[in-house]
This record gives sequence, structure tokens and C-alpha cells, in this order.
Amino acid sequence: MEKRLSIGMLIGWKIEPELCLASAMAASSHQADFFYFYPGDVKEATRTIRGKEWNGTKWVYNTFDYPDVIYDRMRRRGSDQFGNIYEKLAGIPITHTLIGKSMYKTKVYNLLLGHPELKKIVIPFMTMREPEKVIEFIQQHQQVVLKADRGAKGENTFTAEVKGDMLEVFDQTYIHQMNAEQTIALVELLTERRYCVQKLVQSSTVIQGFPFYIRVHIAKNGKNEWIVAFCSAGISLKSNIKIANSKKTLTVSTTWNRFLEHQFGEEVNGPMDQKIQKTALQLANYLESQIGSGFHEIGLDIGVDEHRNICLFEAGIGLPSTLFNYVELARPAIEYSLYLARQSLK
Repeated sequence: MEKRLSIGMLIGWKIEPELCLASAMAASSHQADFFYFYPGDVKEATRTIRGKEWNGTKWVYNTFDYPDVIYDRMRRRGSDQFGNIYEKLAGIPITHTLIGKSMYKTKVYNLLLGHPELKKIVIPFMTMREPEKVIEFIQQHQQVVLKADRGAKGENTFTAEVKGDMLEVFDQTYIHQMNAEQTIALVELLTERRYCVQKLVQSSTVIQGFPFYIRVHIAKNGKNEWIVAFCSAGISLKSNIKIANSKKTLTVSTTWNRFLEHQFGEEVNGPMDQKIQKTALQLANYLESQIGSGFHEIGLDIGVDEHRNICLFEAGIGLPSTLFNYVELARPAIEYSLYLARQSLK
């Protein structure tokens, strides 16, 4: 009889309860045990962890032996604050082994420029280093997005549009009219904070003109293969708010099949759906070939312009999240965790 495996999910802060429960249910469906824990719960001397498990009605504390595999939802290897937790858990297979949580956005863009097909989805961009060149970029493209090179979830992101001699900057709450001197001051400030600038792509619904983005969640499965776990659309109900994945935006969604039908007049597995999935899998395999196999999830945020071209907003390997698709997110993560555990026992 095969050993009943245990999965410990490492978290560093409050996590969505839906993801914890979905992970527990996915583990149970594979006859595996599941618990989650924080770094401070690890007792290296006894090789035990105080964590929480689902008892069928609620989460309860228990003390567990070190698990067979760690599902890392903290991803702070190399961090001065959290780095020693990985030393305490050394020897246990872990799902995310890259140093740091994520990569700079522009590093991903530059990597993709080296691929003959994937370079087509890269939106014109620039790392903000020389203010004069940044201003030239803004003047060239007229409408741009200014965002932190290592930010997530649209935080501290601005849109800007050239209007005559002024630059109109929208910070997701207020509109600011800036003259040349103020524009230079803004660019210098954002340059210091390691921002990048990207051409603004009009990715809007065909009838209402609502800005949208598509989240494509790519994940390793139980066979160590990349799959598209789910696709979902996030839609801003205000046409002037272009950053639909920002925390400051009231984002709505619908089912993937209804979105495909409304936006493209197609069903699931139609031409656009297949194009998106093919591109996503191609991207995942190419990134792995470039940076190694130390990650197992990618959250792609893409847009589709008026010519139905796929445009990459971001590709995050940090902690991809979801609005609703917690089961679809958890299932491949648990299956991949079990794959690692079984490989280590061979």
C-alpha cells in the first residue's frame, strides 16, 4: 500500500480562506493530508510543526511531523526576514525554489524578446533610467502606463496621456494635469523608485468599451507538465479606469465561456481561446528554459487589442491569485506537490 503523503502549506501572512479550503479538499481527493503553517510554527529541534488542519467543519490546531512536501505560498527564499525558515526545512521537497518571490517585469519582457513568436505579444516598454528618454517614450506613444517594475496587483500604477503641452496623469483615484516641469519631477521620482513605462493598449469590450484584462493561470500538474488551469476576465465598469487589475478598481467578472461569446463571438476551444492557451503554454515552457524549473505557477495578465492581438501586461511567478477560481488554482498545485513528494521517495 502506498504511503499516505502529507502536504504542508507555508504562508507568511493572512491568506484567502477559500484557497486553504480548496487545497485541503484537493489533497483529500488524492488521499493526502494537508495543513498550513507560518514560519514561527516550525520547531527544528523536534522536526515538528504546529499548524492548522481542516476537520470537516473548521480549521483546528495540531502538531505535525515534518511533511513530505512543502507547498510554498510565501516564496521568500533569500529574504533577510524569512530566509532562515528554508534552512529549517532543508531536505523537504518544496514547490518554489527560486531566490525571491518574483522577477522584475522588464526582465520577463526582455526574455520574451528573444523568442521569435512570443516577442510579438510584448508591448513597447522602457525601464525608467534616463528621464529625458522616458519623456521621449511618452511623447512617442502619447498614452502610457507607469508601474513599479516589481509591483503586483496594479498597485501604485498610473496612466498618463499627452494633451497638448500638458501630461494628464491618473493615479486610479485622481487626475493630475502636469506641465513640463512637473512631468520631469514625476519621471525623476518614479525613476528613483525603479518604475517602468509601457505603451497603453486599448483592451476594451466591443459593445460597452469597458477596459478588461484576462488572467491566464498556468501551472505544473501531477506529471510535471505545464497546463492552463483556468482563464478569467476582469472588467472595469468605468471606461476611464484602464488598469482593470488594480486594487482600486471595482472589477467584475463573468464565466469564461460567456466572456468568449460576448467579446469574440466564440465558444470555449474556439480560435481565440486556443490562441490564448497556446501562447500561454509556449510562454511557460520558454520561461522555464531560460530561468530553470524552480517555479510551478505563472499568472499571466494579458489584453486583446482591436485587431485581436494578444498583448502581455505582466507575467507573475510570485503569488498568483484569483477572483473566484480557487479550486482551479489549488488542484494543480496540490498535484504538483504530490509529484515532488513521490519523486523524492524513489
